[in-house]
Amino acid sequence: MKLNMDLQTALIIAGLVFLALLFGYNQWQIRKARRPRELSPEDDLPPMREPVVGQTTAPETATRLHEAGAESVQRREPTLAPGTPAAPSQPNHVAAAAAAAASTADADEAVAEEVAVAAGVVQAESSAQDGDAEAVSAAATGPAVAAAPAPAPAPAPAPVSVPAPVAAVPDGQPAPAMIDPLIDCIVPLHLERKASGDRILPLTGRLRRAGTKQVHIEGLRAEANAWEPVTAGHQYEDLQVGVQLANRSGPLNALEFSEFITAVESLAEALDASADLPDMSETVANARELDGFAAGSDVQLGVNVISDGAPWSAAYVQNVATQDGLVLSRDGTRFIRYQANAEGVQRPLFTLQFGDTNFLRDDLTVKSGRKITLLLDVPLADQGAKPFKTVCEYGNTLAQRMGAQLVDDNMRPLTEASFIAIFSQLETLYQKLEARGMPAGSPVALRLFSV
Repeated sequence: MKLNMDLQTALIIAGLVFLALLFGYNQWQIRKARRPRELSPEDDLPPMREPVVGQTTAPETATRLHEAGAESVQRREPTLAPGTPAAPSQPNHVAAAAAAAASTADADEAVAEEVAVAAGVVQAESSAQDGDAEAVSAAATGPAVAAAPAPAPAPAPAPVSVPAPVAAVPDGQPAPAMIDPLIDCIVPLHLERKASGDRILPLTGRLRRAGTKQVHIEGLRAEANAWEPVTAGHQYEDLQVGVQLANRSGPLNALEFSEFITAVESLAEALDASADLPDMSETVANARELDGFAAGSDVQLGVNVISDGAPWSAAYVQNVATQDGLVLSRDGTRFIRYQANAEGVQRPLFTLQFGDTNFLRDDLTVKSGRKITLLLDVPLADQGAKPFKTVCEYGNTLAQRMGAQLVDDNMRPLTEASFIAIFSQLETLYQKLEARGMPAGSPVALRLFSV
């Protein structure tokens, strides 16, 4: 009898260990598949037009869009298109490419303007180095993103940021808050009678996360005809609970769905409410489809500033980044350039990294290197702020001030031909995100492309 008990216990333990290993392997595969990829000018894409924010979006129909299949994702640094000649001197090539782009019939006027601005920055700084010491000083001490003024026949009008489209709320329907059917599995809770936020909040301790997915609970205020996060002192006629279907950790899986449903059922029982529970298989399938779309749109775009001479010390790079207004991240691994959005909220625009340097832990006088990387997380940066243009302008000014050049990961100079190819790819990605109802930099995109 004792032998049978020992054998049974050993089999149970072995089964539990196997399940744990299987779950861990699945999570590793999910994280591996969701790594952001990087744009490359070699990608086969339609003819280039300047990325534009459209005026109309229909989220109610966009939720029914389905991709033919998840794209094969592979991270690659921006490189020169095949057959593009290497430039012996970047400023000369920049000017030549800008003129060619402006005169090409296929080039969009907006992109030609972008190219001309970038070319003007480089030409002005190059001529300043040859004979105008005052202009060099102004470029070195001015704001990080501001470009040196280039001589032009007439000043170009300042670009106007186009606000992201706002979905119209049907008459009589409550205004939405954070929960969004585009990326959330929503469970309505029908209350028998009104409930106060003071009663609801103590019962929501388990409704914070389901595995790696965020959970939100909102209440309907009749006087405002709007959903809002449950707040103490307010009365609510109905509740809704939403769990995010996907993020950069992967899609909502069966275990996370079960954890979420269990917590919702407990809340409904405590509030004497009825819950409209969704089907697990359908929800998990929707989560996988959304994750496939997100994986194909999760792009990071980087350019590198390479020293033409001796390596830089980490202390010098820190000093330059700080003077340019970049803010060190909490973990100390990168500097962040912030920019205010249309609502005045400061959002990350791009990051500056110096190899594997940790500016909080490493000895900055000893740590050194020859490469600075400027990285743009495309889905998270507001398209209206023209983030790639800002990255290029800052990279050019940084290269001029530090005695360096702008290159890809293969150490080939990034000319205007390369930038135009990347603009083309950005337009395709922006259109793809907007067609889905989640433009780059929008609240729903910030949630989907988060961890």
